[in-house]
Amino acid sequence: LYVGGAPNHMERGITVRPNFQGCLENVLYISPSTNAILDILQNLQRQLPFYGLEQGRVGSGALCEDDSLNMHSYTFKRFDSYLEVFRKPGATSIDVSFQMRTFEPNGILFYTNLSEPRYFMVGINDVPDQDFLRLFLDEGQLACTVQLNGNKRTVRHRRDNLHDGQWHEISLLLTQYRFNITVDYEPEFSNTRNNLSTTDRFTFSTNGDQVNRETTMNGFVGCLRQVIMSGIQILPRDITNNITAIRANDNRPRTGTIVNHGVLLDACEMFDRCTPNPCRHGGICHQTWTRFYCDCSKTGYSGAVCHVSDMPLSCLDYKLNRMKIDEIIPERITIIDIDGSGPLAPFPVLCRYGAKTEILNVTEIGHYHELESYVSSGYQLPNSLYSQTINYHVPLLQLFNLIDRSYVCRQYIEYTCFNSRLLNYPNSPYGWWVGRTNQTMDYWGGSEIGTGKCSCGLDMTCANPNLFCNCDSQFTTELKDAGYLTRKEYLPVLRVEFGDTGPVGSSQYGRYQVGRLYCEGDLLYDNTITFRKADAIITVPPFEAKVAGDIRFQFKTGFDSATFGSAIIVQNIGYDDGDLIEIRLQAPREIAFRYSVGRGTNIITIRAPYDFNDNDWHTVHIEINRQEARLTVDDLSAANPEDQTTFRHIHLTSNLTIGASVTNRNGFVGCIRAFQVNGQLMDLKSQALRGMYGISPDCIGKCQSNPCLNGGRCNERWSTYDCDCTFTPFRGPICSTEIGTRLEANTMIKYTFPTQGVTATEEETIRVLFTTYKKQGILMQLKSDRIDEKGMIDYFTLEMNNNGGVRVKFNYGFDTFEYNVPYDLTNGQNHEIIVTRRNQGKLIIVSVDNYEPYIDVFPQTQQIDMQFDSPRVMYIGRNETTPPEEGFTGCISRLQFNRIFPLKYAFLEERDPNITWSGGDIREWPCGTEPVKYPPEPLEIPPDRGFSILALPRPIYKQYVYARNLGLIIGSMGFLLLLILVGLAVCYQKSSKSGHYKTKEDKGADQAVDADTAILKGDSRHPDLTEPKEWIL
Repeated sequence: LYVGGAPNHMERGITVRPNFQGCLENVLYISPSTNAILDILQNLQRQLPFYGLEQGRVGSGALCEDDSLNMHSYTFKRFDSYLEVFRKPGATSIDVSFQMRTFEPNGILFYTNLSEPRYFMVGINDVPDQDFLRLFLDEGQLACTVQLNGNKRTVRHRRDNLHDGQWHEISLLLTQYRFNITVDYEPEFSNTRNNLSTTDRFTFSTNGDQVNRETTMNGFVGCLRQVIMSGIQILPRDITNNITAIRANDNRPRTGTIVNHGVLLDACEMFDRCTPNPCRHGGICHQTWTRFYCDCSKTGYSGAVCHVSDMPLSCLDYKLNRMKIDEIIPERITIIDIDGSGPLAPFPVLCRYGAKTEILNVTEIGHYHELESYVSSGYQLPNSLYSQTINYHVPLLQLFNLIDRSYVCRQYIEYTCFNSRLLNYPNSPYGWWVGRTNQTMDYWGGSEIGTGKCSCGLDMTCANPNLFCNCDSQFTTELKDAGYLTRKEYLPVLRVEFGDTGPVGSSQYGRYQVGRLYCEGDLLYDNTITFRKADAIITVPPFEAKVAGDIRFQFKTGFDSATFGSAIIVQNIGYDDGDLIEIRLQAPREIAFRYSVGRGTNIITIRAPYDFNDNDWHTVHIEINRQEARLTVDDLSAANPEDQTTFRHIHLTSNLTIGASVTNRNGFVGCIRAFQVNGQLMDLKSQALRGMYGISPDCIGKCQSNPCLNGGRCNERWSTYDCDCTFTPFRGPICSTEIGTRLEANTMIKYTFPTQGVTATEEETIRVLFTTYKKQGILMQLKSDRIDEKGMIDYFTLEMNNNGGVRVKFNYGFDTFEYNVPYDLTNGQNHEIIVTRRNQGKLIIVSVDNYEPYIDVFPQTQQIDMQFDSPRVMYIGRNETTPPEEGFTGCISRLQFNRIFPLKYAFLEERDPNITWSGGDIREWPCGTEPVKYPPEPLEIPPDRGFSILALPRPIYKQYVYARNLGLIIGSMGFLLLLILVGLAVCYQKSSKSGHYKTKEDKGADQAVDADTAILKGDSRHPDLTEPKEWIL
């Protein structure tokens, strides 16, 4: 054990050359074997055995007060800090030496003027100038500039990188005949002739208030020690801060005065921000006096501290998130980083992407033994086996992670034999392979583990039907056993071993081949959960970011911020220090990252030009490090710089809470997948599979069960859903409420198409639901306002015929089409008729209820006009030429022409001005149908979240007070029970004497004298049923 130096600086681990120079006190050593504390200096002073001293002194603490042992460091903390030295003027040489340490590449080390100011004219101004000497750092290289009699000369030393934070020996010697600068005992000198004469003022660091304008560079920032000028060391006791108290009679500082301008004495306060290295993944740390920065080039990582991987997480990650929509790449070599910001290095693989719409892709990894190899004779004895280790192009740790993250993996293995056995089941095998578990696997490709068979043994096609491998037949012909190994928990193949090739020179032999490893998919994007409840949470261990930390995930939501406010997706807090991280969806286009590291709460907000609650996947990535905090959402990024002088590690004590706040408030509803913390996948799906309140595995929303009826569009809200009934003839929460009306014979409803509406159609969907007893009237009629060259206008009519059926009739300019439904539909029941035209009008389908539809196809060769030109008006019930007594009588609903729903427009809060009616007022009517209602969902009860009920202290009463209160309680309860019994008796008497009841008879029939009259007077079409109503709670 050596203290203060070493006898040989070539020993391993020693990186510096000089021994320590200075004073040591209280040097203690704790023995690792006995835990004894050894005071080395005290034992040395006692001259105990095994202790020795070379070239030093041991004594009391007063030894450390000897200035000859103290190098006296000085810290120049700002660019304008400097020491000002006054010496006798007129010297013909300058001799300065010191040790320097800095992180700044530029700055003045030493400066002095070599003449009094002289002035010369520039235009109309007097410009000062004077000779000077300046010793300075220029991009880490020492240089010295001397100007004498207007002639300027600069000498540079060959050493560079002097701003590496290490101590460097610097010396300067300038005489009338010699110019010498030395760095770490390496001189750079030249001969010169100088008429040198110094002034009385010298400065270390900046030039202070000197006249010369060429010295406007910053002063030195760093540490100097053992500063010697003209053979005299500058000591702190000789330095003053008050220049006015040491002026001579001529008001100039006395010779020998040293003035301090913001320099810290007897200390070197430099903070090495690059030790330990804050740059991740091999990044190179560079620093200045105030901060550090990382060089991430050639690392494959980016960010302030090289923490964020530039590579995709997998082939599927590249395909989903980085491949352009129109990019078609069947396969390519891609460098992937399986754990993102984690410790594993990126590696190249061959990606087979397939179609853009396919979720699966294939990742292919090769090795150095893919060609078929020969197993010669000579491996016959039990202990004599041919063995080959398979070395892959990818490090095994990365390879194992890739296999674990894949859906399935497979690897081809083949053995070709000539009278050489392989598995030899049920006896001991002669050949096998070894996988990642280091187990001997005695089954072959195409078979299953534990069977001891080859693929032919499973389907009973082996050369010898009594054996389970072709090669076990021992035939003197060449046979083969081959197939894919598919149990990924044992892959890849790391070693193969073979025997039974006979003695040397035998005709027996074998050949084997191990194929590439193929893996499909990425379980990262399969690890998905759904938050159905806004107060549901899932937790993982606390977030850590000692040097740097990040969280990455994808989310999908249709969250309605107008109803629920903002939603917290992730939150983690520190109960001790108030530290915090939080990711919040603040608005449909705004995501905020809130964090606190002991200096108040900071917020980074990203506002996007698109909605985040569009039920599409969005990627969120946050990072905290010593340089900055950053939020990235999709391709948008924002950051806050961190103050490196006050930075401390974030300290979070609660679990990392996903889905809401740690108090189960302001929750998120939607899907989250691929949740990674510092590159490690958090297995949220496994927790959800165990059953959790408000959380389901996979991404399954409310709309997946198609709850919106009749073509309504479902808007996913994850905790609930909305049905958009805009393009249906229905309304209601699930688009199941009929919108209809009752028509009398004289009622006519007219809808006029807007001028900017439909201009011409070749394909239509026309739909009507009706109920009637009368065989008359128009269900729907459409007319054009354009007259063709024949004087005709296009029209379409649905009307009741004399047989009780419906006539479908139209003329679009070529001929009149007519079809009569052969069923009597005037039976007072609801009937629905749907007429559709498809295939550019050539295919006509008429559907009535559940009857077989009528289909008519116009011949392709027929040159006919199939276009309904400019439909402009729609009539319902009757048209303007129909007599009032011949209109439709009954109820009509579900009225639809393509995406036009006239009855829906008629009953809006603000009625459409394009719809009018005559022949009496119309009211909305459900036409005898009731809206569909779903049963309520099962009630989910949140778990006990640790809230405790305070048990109040029980009051203590005296005995007589307790007895009195007990009597009052019993008496009050008895009186109350008596009142209840009396009330029940009165109600029973009244109900037993009452015989009234309410009927649901038709209007008009209640005054009839007999049943026949009631039938004649009653309106048997529509009983007086109260319209059902819905309440949404």
